[in-house]
Amino acid sequence: MGRLPQSPLEVRLAVTLFLGLLGIADFFGAWQVRNFAAFTPRGVAATVAPEQHHAMAMECCSVTTIQEKAVEPASLDHPTHRIARDLLVQDTHVHIPVYAMTAAFLALVLFGLRLSPRARTGLVLCAFAAPFLDFVGLWGAHFAPNLGAVFGALAVGGGFAMGICYLVVFIVAMVQMWLPGKENTHA
Repeated sequence: MGRLPQSPLEVRLAVTLFLGLLGIADFFGAWQVRNFAAFTPRGVAATVAPEQHHAMAMECCSVTTIQEKAVEPASLDHPTHRIARDLLVQDTHVHIPVYAMTAAFLALVLFGLRLSPRARTGLVLCAFAAPFLDFVGLWGAHFAPNLGAVFGALAVGGGFAMGICYLVVFIVAMVQMWLPGKENTHA
């Protein structure tokens, strides 16, 4: 515990490269979420809610009803992305193991940092709770659309929790491994 700052160059380099690549992946993952869902609880809930028939689609097939509907021109350029249940199953199948491996690797890096046992425990719990919150929120919003904003908030909170955990580990690791001082004895 706490020996990563004094580890050989190749170990510190491997940790640095791992954290750098993980950061790039997290950045693009957040960008994808923003493109196809949202960073708001209501946006997440709307993306994973079960698909319902659109009111205009039902009326188009009726030959006896002629009615004018107001359409906002700006809304025509913004496609609505939906994640149906089959895609949510696939996302869960792929993302939960990746989240678990990410949390485990962050925990291994944490064990090598000079932190109090309480700080390490808190960060490990945060790293493993984040995916749990994320997917409970997504599935909750899917199965209980009337509580979608609440479950959406859990999903958004889980995503941000993992991001915050990563940033803390990254910053502490870079400071302890690479800044000159008594921490790093291998130059």
